[in-house]
Amino acid sequence: MTHSITEYGLIRRRRDFPDGVDSLTELYLPDEPFDALRNFVTENETDAVMQFFLQKGRETMRVKNYVGLLETREGMLLEILPKATDAGTARAILLRMLRHLRGNPYRWVDSAWQGANRLPLWEIFITLFLDELVPLGTKGLQKAYVPQTENRPVLRGKLNLTEQIRQNSFHAERMVTTFDEQTTDLPPNRLLKSALEFVQKRARSIANQSRIRQLLFAMDEVPASERLADDWRKVSASNRLFAHYQPALRWAEAFLGGRSFGLMPGRHLTLALLFPMERVFEDYVAAGFKRYVTDGDVIIQEATQHLIDNHSGTRKFRLRPDILLRRNAITTVLDTKWKRIDPSNVAGNYGIDQADLYQLYAYGKKYGAAELVLLYPATEQFQQPLDLFGYDETMHLRVVPFDLTLPLEEAVRTSMMK
Repeated sequence: MTHSITEYGLIRRRRDFPDGVDSLTELYLPDEPFDALRNFVTENETDAVMQFFLQKGRETMRVKNYVGLLETREGMLLEILPKATDAGTARAILLRMLRHLRGNPYRWVDSAWQGANRLPLWEIFITLFLDELVPLGTKGLQKAYVPQTENRPVLRGKLNLTEQIRQNSFHAERMVTTFDEQTTDLPPNRLLKSALEFVQKRARSIANQSRIRQLLFAMDEVPASERLADDWRKVSASNRLFAHYQPALRWAEAFLGGRSFGLMPGRHLTLALLFPMERVFEDYVAAGFKRYVTDGDVIIQEATQHLIDNHSGTRKFRLRPDILLRRNAITTVLDTKWKRIDPSNVAGNYGIDQADLYQLYAYGKKYGAAELVLLYPATEQFQQPLDLFGYDETMHLRVVPFDLTLPLEEAVRTSMMK
Protein backbone atom coordinates (compact mmCIF):
# COMPACT_ATOMS: atom_id res chain seq x y z
CA MET A 1 0.00 0.00 0.00
CA THR A 2 1.21 3.51 -0.83
CA HIS A 3 0.73 6.53 1.42
CA SER A 4 1.49 10.16 0.55
CA ILE A 5 2.54 13.04 2.75
CA THR A 6 4.18 16.40 2.13
CA GLU A 7 7.14 18.06 3.81
CA TYR A 8 6.67 18.85 7.48
CA GLY A 9 3.59 16.63 7.66
CA LEU A 10 2.83 14.64 10.82
CA ILE A 11 2.75 10.83 11.06
CA ARG A 12 0.80 9.31 13.96
CA ARG A 13 -0.33 5.88 15.14
CA ARG A 14 -3.74 4.87 13.89
CA ARG A 15 -4.74 3.35 17.25
CA ASP A 16 -4.00 6.66 18.99
CA PHE A 17 -6.36 8.48 16.61
CA PRO A 18 -8.97 5.94 15.41
CA ASP A 19 -11.07 8.69 13.83
CA GLY A 20 -8.16 10.43 12.11
CA VAL A 21 -8.51 11.09 8.39
CA ASP A 22 -5.41 10.79 6.20
CA SER A 23 -4.33 13.90 4.34
CA LEU A 24 -1.14 15.31 2.81
CA THR A 25 -0.32 16.99 6.13
CA GLU A 26 -1.36 14.24 8.57
CA LEU A 27 -1.02 10.49 8.16
CA TYR A 28 -2.23 7.72 10.48
CA LEU A 29 -0.40 4.39 10.19
CA PRO A 30 -0.88 0.93 11.74
CA ASP A 31 1.64 -0.12 14.38
CA GLU A 32 3.90 -2.19 12.12
CA PRO A 33 4.81 0.46 9.50
CA PHE A 34 4.83 3.18 12.16
CA ASP A 35 7.37 1.23 14.23
CA ALA A 36 9.53 0.58 11.15
CA LEU A 37 9.69 4.30 10.36
CA ARG A 38 10.29 5.22 14.00
CA ASN A 39 13.13 2.71 14.31
CA PHE A 40 14.64 3.93 11.03
CA VAL A 41 14.69 7.46 12.43
CA THR A 42 15.89 6.69 15.95
CA GLU A 43 18.43 3.97 15.16
CA ASN A 44 20.02 5.76 12.20
CA GLU A 45 19.80 9.20 13.84
CA THR A 46 18.33 10.58 10.61
CA ASP A 47 17.12 13.80 12.19
CA ALA A 48 17.39 15.55 8.83
CA VAL A 49 14.65 13.28 7.43
CA MET A 50 12.17 13.01 10.30
CA GLN A 51 11.82 14.20 13.84
CA PHE A 52 10.45 11.78 16.44
CA PHE A 53 8.80 13.24 19.53
CA LEU A 54 5.99 12.77 22.02
CA GLN A 55 2.92 14.97 21.71
CA LYS A 56 0.62 14.74 24.72
CA GLY A 57 2.13 11.36 25.46
CA ARG A 58 1.53 10.03 21.95
CA GLU A 59 4.36 9.08 19.62
CA THR A 60 4.58 11.37 16.61
CA MET A 61 6.95 11.90 13.70
CA ARG A 62 7.32 15.05 11.66
CA VAL A 63 8.68 14.81 8.14
CA LYS A 64 11.35 17.39 7.36
CA ASN A 65 12.58 18.75 4.03
CA TYR A 66 13.54 15.46 2.39
CA VAL A 67 11.35 14.14 -0.42
CA GLY A 68 11.22 10.78 -2.17
CA LEU A 69 10.31 7.24 -1.18
CA LEU A 70 10.57 4.99 1.85
CA GLU A 71 9.58 1.32 1.86
CA THR A 72 9.20 -0.80 4.98
CA ARG A 73 10.05 -4.49 4.98
CA GLU A 74 6.33 -5.22 5.26
CA GLY A 75 5.78 -3.56 1.86
CA MET A 76 4.30 -0.21 2.90
CA LEU A 77 5.47 2.61 0.60
CA LEU A 78 5.59 6.19 1.81
CA GLU A 79 6.04 8.94 -0.76
CA ILE A 80 7.14 12.28 0.64
CA LEU A 81 6.31 15.16 -1.67
CA PRO A 82 7.05 18.90 -1.83
CA LYS A 83 4.41 21.03 -0.20
CA ALA A 84 1.61 21.72 -2.68
CA THR A 85 -2.15 21.97 -2.91
CA ASP A 86 -2.59 18.34 -3.98
CA ALA A 87 -0.52 15.19 -4.54
CA GLY A 88 -0.71 15.40 -8.34
CA THR A 89 0.69 18.93 -8.43
CA ALA A 90 3.40 18.00 -5.93
CA ARG A 91 4.50 15.00 -8.03
CA ALA A 92 4.57 17.08 -11.21
CA ILE A 93 6.72 19.75 -9.54
CA LEU A 94 9.09 17.17 -8.07
CA LEU A 95 9.55 15.33 -11.39
CA ARG A 96 10.25 18.59 -13.18
CA MET A 97 12.88 19.52 -10.61
CA LEU A 98 14.52 16.09 -10.46
CA ARG A 99 15.36 16.38 -14.15
CA HIS A 100 18.09 18.82 -13.13
CA LEU A 101 19.42 17.09 -10.00
CA ARG A 102 23.11 16.48 -10.58
CA GLY A 103 24.52 12.97 -10.37
CA ASN A 104 21.21 11.10 -10.29
CA PRO A 105 19.21 9.07 -12.80
CA TYR A 106 16.31 11.48 -12.59
CA ARG A 107 18.13 13.90 -14.89
CA TRP A 108 16.90 11.68 -17.73
CA VAL A 109 13.26 12.25 -16.82
CA ASP A 110 11.62 13.30 -20.06
CA SER A 111 9.62 16.52 -20.06
CA ALA A 112 6.55 14.51 -21.08
CA TRP A 113 6.50 13.06 -17.58
CA GLN A 114 5.64 16.45 -16.10
CA GLY A 115 2.00 15.54 -16.64
CA ALA A 116 2.19 12.05 -15.17
CA ASN A 117 0.83 13.14 -11.84
CA ARG A 118 -1.87 10.54 -11.31
CA LEU A 119 0.54 7.66 -10.74
CA PRO A 120 2.26 7.13 -7.38
CA LEU A 121 5.86 8.32 -7.37
CA TRP A 122 7.22 4.78 -7.08
CA GLU A 123 5.26 3.61 -10.12
CA ILE A 124 6.59 6.59 -12.08
CA PHE A 125 10.18 5.73 -11.15
CA ILE A 126 9.66 2.12 -12.24
CA THR A 127 8.19 3.30 -15.54
CA LEU A 128 11.12 5.62 -16.18
CA PHE A 129 13.56 2.77 -15.52
CA LEU A 130 11.66 0.53 -17.93
CA ASP A 131 11.66 3.31 -20.52
CA GLU A 132 15.46 3.22 -20.46
CA LEU A 133 15.63 -0.57 -20.44
CA VAL A 134 13.23 -1.33 -23.30
CA PRO A 135 15.49 0.09 -26.08
CA LEU A 136 18.39 -2.01 -24.77
CA GLY A 137 16.30 -5.14 -24.95
CA THR A 138 14.85 -4.23 -28.36
CA LYS A 139 18.25 -3.62 -29.95
CA GLY A 140 19.78 -6.61 -28.24
CA LEU A 141 21.83 -6.68 -25.08
CA GLN A 142 25.46 -5.73 -25.39
CA LYS A 143 27.78 -8.72 -25.79
CA ALA A 144 31.50 -9.03 -25.24
CA TYR A 145 34.20 -11.67 -25.61
CA VAL A 146 35.15 -13.19 -22.27
CA PRO A 147 38.08 -15.60 -21.75
CA GLN A 148 36.93 -19.14 -20.96
CA THR A 149 38.96 -22.17 -19.89
CA GLU A 150 37.49 -25.65 -20.39
CA ASN A 151 38.66 -29.26 -20.31
CA ARG A 152 37.43 -30.47 -23.69
CA PRO A 153 37.77 -33.54 -25.98
CA VAL A 154 38.71 -31.26 -28.90
CA LEU A 155 41.03 -28.29 -29.26
CA ARG A 156 39.40 -24.87 -29.21
CA GLY A 157 41.55 -21.78 -28.87
CA LYS A 158 44.93 -22.22 -27.24
CA LEU A 159 46.21 -25.19 -25.27
CA ASN A 160 46.77 -24.25 -21.62
CA LEU A 161 49.90 -26.33 -21.05
CA THR A 162 50.12 -25.78 -17.30
CA GLU A 163 46.54 -26.90 -16.67
CA GLN A 164 46.87 -29.68 -19.23
CA ILE A 165 49.69 -31.26 -17.23
CA ARG A 166 47.86 -30.75 -13.93
CA GLN A 167 44.44 -32.02 -15.01
CA ASN A 168 45.07 -34.47 -17.83
CA SER A 169 48.21 -36.43 -16.96
CA PHE A 170 46.22 -39.63 -17.36
CA HIS A 171 43.72 -38.34 -19.94
CA ALA A 172 45.58 -37.68 -23.15
CA GLU A 173 42.28 -37.71 -25.02
CA ARG A 174 41.26 -34.40 -23.35
CA MET A 175 42.72 -30.91 -23.67
CA VAL A 176 42.52 -27.86 -21.37
CA THR A 177 42.00 -24.95 -23.74
CA THR A 178 41.55 -21.20 -23.31
CA PHE A 179 39.37 -19.33 -25.79
CA ASP A 180 37.23 -16.18 -26.08
CA GLU A 181 33.46 -16.64 -26.08
CA GLN A 182 30.87 -14.00 -26.85
CA THR A 183 28.34 -13.70 -24.04
CA THR A 184 25.72 -11.44 -22.46
CA ASP A 185 26.69 -12.69 -18.99
CA LEU A 186 28.40 -9.39 -18.15
CA PRO A 187 28.31 -7.14 -15.04
CA PRO A 188 26.11 -4.37 -16.58
CA ASN A 189 23.57 -6.91 -17.82
CA ARG A 190 23.55 -8.79 -14.51
CA LEU A 191 22.90 -5.57 -12.60
CA LEU A 192 20.04 -4.59 -14.88
CA LYS A 193 18.56 -8.08 -14.47
CA SER A 194 18.79 -7.74 -10.67
CA ALA A 195 17.12 -4.32 -10.76
CA LEU A 196 14.38 -5.69 -12.99
CA GLU A 197 13.67 -8.51 -10.53
CA PHE A 198 13.66 -5.96 -7.71
CA VAL A 199 10.98 -3.77 -9.30
CA GLN A 200 8.95 -6.80 -10.45
CA LYS A 201 7.94 -7.44 -6.84
CA ARG A 202 6.84 -3.82 -6.40
CA ALA A 203 5.16 -2.82 -9.66
CA ARG A 204 1.41 -2.40 -9.33
CA SER A 205 0.27 -1.09 -12.70
CA ILE A 206 -0.74 -3.67 -15.30
CA ALA A 207 1.33 -1.88 -17.96
CA ASN A 208 4.51 -2.05 -15.89
CA GLN A 209 3.94 -5.67 -14.91
CA SER A 210 3.52 -6.62 -18.57
CA ARG A 211 6.67 -4.79 -19.66
CA ILE A 212 8.69 -6.35 -16.85
CA ARG A 213 7.64 -9.85 -17.91
CA GLN A 214 8.65 -9.12 -21.51
CA LEU A 215 12.04 -7.76 -20.45
CA LEU A 216 12.71 -10.69 -18.14
CA PHE A 217 11.96 -13.02 -21.04
CA ALA A 218 14.41 -11.09 -23.25
CA MET A 219 17.06 -11.34 -20.51
CA ASP A 220 16.41 -14.99 -19.74
CA GLU A 221 20.01 -16.03 -20.48
CA VAL A 222 21.45 -13.35 -18.19
CA PRO A 223 21.75 -14.37 -14.52
CA ALA A 224 21.07 -11.89 -11.75
CA SER A 225 24.11 -10.50 -9.98
CA GLU A 226 25.33 -12.63 -7.10
CA ARG A 227 27.97 -10.09 -6.03
CA LEU A 228 26.55 -6.60 -6.42
CA ALA A 229 29.56 -4.74 -5.04
CA ASP A 230 31.97 -6.59 -7.35
CA ASP A 231 29.79 -6.00 -10.39
CA TRP A 232 29.44 -2.29 -9.61
CA ARG A 233 33.22 -2.00 -9.40
CA LYS A 234 33.55 -3.69 -12.78
CA VAL A 235 30.88 -1.44 -14.26
CA SER A 236 32.77 1.67 -13.15
CA ALA A 237 35.69 0.46 -15.26
CA SER A 238 33.56 -0.55 -18.25
CA ASN A 239 34.55 0.66 -21.69
CA ARG A 240 32.64 2.81 -24.16
CA LEU A 241 30.67 -0.21 -25.41
CA PHE A 242 28.32 0.34 -22.46
CA ALA A 243 28.01 4.14 -22.68
CA HIS A 244 24.39 3.82 -23.82
CA TYR A 245 23.65 1.79 -20.66
CA GLN A 246 24.32 4.71 -18.31
CA PRO A 247 20.74 6.03 -17.81
CA ALA A 248 19.41 2.51 -17.07
CA LEU A 249 22.37 1.70 -14.82
CA ARG A 250 21.82 4.85 -12.78
CA TRP A 251 18.27 3.73 -12.11
CA ALA A 252 19.54 0.26 -11.21
CA GLU A 253 22.03 1.75 -8.80
CA ALA A 254 19.32 3.80 -7.09
CA PHE A 255 17.05 0.77 -6.73
CA LEU A 256 19.64 -1.82 -5.72
CA GLY A 257 21.46 0.56 -3.40
CA GLY A 258 18.11 1.45 -1.87
CA ARG A 259 19.39 4.85 -0.86
CA SER A 260 20.22 8.37 -1.95
CA PHE A 261 22.59 10.96 -0.52
CA GLY A 262 24.10 8.52 1.95
CA LEU A 263 20.88 7.50 3.68
CA MET A 264 20.95 3.77 4.40
CA PRO A 265 17.65 1.87 4.67
CA GLY A 266 18.96 -0.04 7.68
CA ARG A 267 17.27 -3.06 9.24
CA HIS A 268 13.73 -1.76 9.08
CA LEU A 269 13.42 -0.43 5.51
CA THR A 270 14.19 -1.91 2.12
CA LEU A 271 14.32 1.43 0.33
CA ALA A 272 15.25 5.00 1.25
CA LEU A 273 15.27 7.02 -1.98
CA LEU A 274 15.28 10.47 -0.43
CA PHE A 275 16.52 13.82 -1.66
CA PRO A 276 17.09 17.06 0.27
CA MET A 277 14.78 19.69 -1.20
CA GLU A 278 17.38 22.37 -0.48
CA ARG A 279 19.72 20.62 -2.94
CA VAL A 280 16.95 19.80 -5.45
CA PHE A 281 15.79 23.44 -5.47
CA GLU A 282 19.34 24.76 -5.73
CA ASP A 283 20.21 22.57 -8.74
CA TYR A 284 16.90 23.32 -10.44
CA VAL A 285 17.22 27.09 -10.21
CA ALA A 286 20.91 27.01 -11.17
CA ALA A 287 20.14 24.92 -14.27
CA GLY A 288 17.46 27.41 -15.26
CA PHE A 289 19.73 30.45 -15.00
CA LYS A 290 22.56 28.66 -16.78
CA ARG A 291 20.32 27.64 -19.67
CA TYR A 292 18.01 30.62 -20.12
CA VAL A 293 20.00 33.72 -19.16
CA THR A 294 21.75 34.53 -22.42
CA ASP A 295 22.60 38.21 -22.00
CA GLY A 296 25.26 37.74 -19.32
CA ASP A 297 27.87 35.42 -17.84
CA VAL A 298 26.34 32.89 -15.43
CA ILE A 299 28.71 31.03 -13.09
CA ILE A 300 27.39 28.25 -10.86
CA GLN A 301 29.00 27.93 -7.41
CA GLU A 302 31.88 30.28 -8.17
CA ALA A 303 34.64 29.63 -5.63
CA THR A 304 37.53 32.03 -6.18
CA GLN A 305 36.98 34.15 -3.06
CA HIS A 306 37.53 33.45 0.66
CA LEU A 307 36.00 35.09 3.69
CA ILE A 308 39.50 35.52 5.23
CA ASP A 309 42.20 36.74 2.86
CA ASN A 310 45.12 36.21 5.16
CA HIS A 311 45.66 33.93 8.13
CA SER A 312 49.26 32.89 8.66
CA GLY A 313 49.87 33.51 5.00
CA THR A 314 46.88 31.52 3.69
CA ARG A 315 43.28 32.26 2.79
CA LYS A 316 40.50 30.64 4.81
CA PHE A 317 36.79 29.85 4.51
CA ARG A 318 36.07 29.57 0.80
CA LEU A 319 32.90 31.31 -0.36
CA ARG A 320 30.65 29.53 -2.86
CA PRO A 321 27.51 31.45 -3.89
CA ASP A 322 24.89 29.42 -5.77
CA ILE A 323 24.81 31.71 -8.81
CA LEU A 324 27.02 34.58 -9.92
CA LEU A 325 25.65 36.70 -12.75
CA ARG A 326 27.75 39.28 -14.57
CA ARG A 327 26.09 41.44 -17.21
CA ASN A 328 26.40 45.05 -18.33
CA ALA A 329 29.41 45.47 -16.00
CA ILE A 330 27.18 44.68 -13.00
CA THR A 331 27.72 41.69 -10.72
CA THR A 332 24.72 40.05 -9.06
CA VAL A 333 24.93 37.25 -6.48
CA LEU A 334 21.92 34.95 -6.25
CA ASP A 335 21.39 32.36 -3.54
CA THR A 336 18.55 29.85 -3.20
CA LYS A 337 16.86 28.82 0.03
CA TRP A 338 14.21 26.13 0.33
CA LYS A 339 12.05 27.76 2.97
CA ARG A 340 8.57 29.25 3.16
CA ILE A 341 8.51 33.03 3.49
CA ASP A 342 5.63 34.78 5.23
CA PRO A 343 5.28 38.38 3.97
CA SER A 344 2.85 39.19 6.79
CA ASN A 345 5.32 38.27 9.55
CA VAL A 346 7.16 41.58 9.70
CA ALA A 347 8.06 41.21 13.39
CA GLY A 348 9.63 37.81 12.69
CA ASN A 349 11.59 39.14 9.72
CA TYR A 350 9.32 37.19 7.36
CA GLY A 351 10.96 33.92 8.41
CA ILE A 352 14.34 34.88 6.92
CA ASP A 353 17.33 33.50 8.82
CA GLN A 354 19.70 36.22 9.98
CA ALA A 355 22.64 33.95 9.10
CA ASP A 356 21.52 34.03 5.44
CA LEU A 357 21.71 37.82 5.44
CA TYR A 358 25.23 37.68 6.87
CA GLN A 359 26.17 35.15 4.20
CA LEU A 360 24.85 37.31 1.35
CA TYR A 361 26.64 40.36 2.75
CA ALA A 362 29.95 38.48 2.67
CA TYR A 363 29.27 37.34 -0.89
CA GLY A 364 28.52 40.89 -1.95
CA LYS A 365 31.66 42.37 -0.42
CA LYS A 366 34.02 39.71 -1.72
CA TYR A 367 32.60 39.53 -5.23
CA GLY A 368 32.00 43.26 -5.62
CA ALA A 369 28.27 42.79 -6.16
CA ALA A 370 25.95 45.77 -6.14
CA GLU A 371 22.87 43.55 -6.13
CA LEU A 372 22.12 40.49 -4.02
CA VAL A 373 19.13 38.20 -4.52
CA LEU A 374 17.63 35.58 -2.23
CA LEU A 375 15.34 33.21 -4.11
CA TYR A 376 12.66 31.36 -2.11
CA PRO A 377 9.89 29.10 -3.49
CA ALA A 378 6.74 31.03 -4.28
CA THR A 379 3.63 30.21 -2.24
CA GLU A 380 0.06 31.50 -2.20
CA GLN A 381 1.18 34.10 0.34
CA PHE A 382 4.55 34.88 -1.25
CA GLN A 383 3.91 36.04 -4.82
CA GLN A 384 5.73 39.37 -4.92
CA PRO A 385 9.23 40.42 -3.77
CA LEU A 386 9.59 41.87 -0.31
CA ASP A 387 10.54 45.52 0.05
CA LEU A 388 14.17 46.18 -0.82
CA PHE A 389 16.78 45.51 1.91
CA GLY A 390 19.58 48.09 1.88
CA TYR A 391 22.86 47.00 3.44
CA ASP A 392 24.39 50.41 2.62
CA GLU A 393 24.30 52.96 -0.17
CA THR A 394 26.16 50.68 -2.60
CA MET A 395 24.65 47.27 -1.95
CA HIS A 396 21.07 46.07 -1.59
CA LEU A 397 19.24 42.77 -1.32
CA ARG A 398 16.08 41.58 -3.06
CA VAL A 399 14.02 38.69 -1.67
CA VAL A 400 12.19 37.20 -4.64
CA PRO A 401 9.70 34.31 -5.10
CA PHE A 402 10.57 31.57 -7.62
CA ASP A 403 7.40 30.01 -9.03
CA LEU A 404 7.75 26.22 -9.34
CA THR A 405 4.37 25.85 -11.02
CA LEU A 406 5.71 27.62 -14.14
CA PRO A 407 7.92 26.09 -16.83
CA LEU A 408 11.55 26.62 -15.86
CA GLU A 409 12.34 29.22 -18.52
CA GLU A 410 9.29 31.29 -17.58
CA ALA A 411 10.07 30.98 -13.86
CA VAL A 412 13.63 32.28 -14.43
CA ARG A 413 12.51 35.24 -16.53
CA THR A 414 9.71 36.10 -14.13
CA SER A 415 12.04 36.08 -11.11
CA MET A 416 14.50 38.37 -12.91
CA MET A 417 11.80 40.91 -13.76
CA LYS A 418 10.47 41.18 -10.22
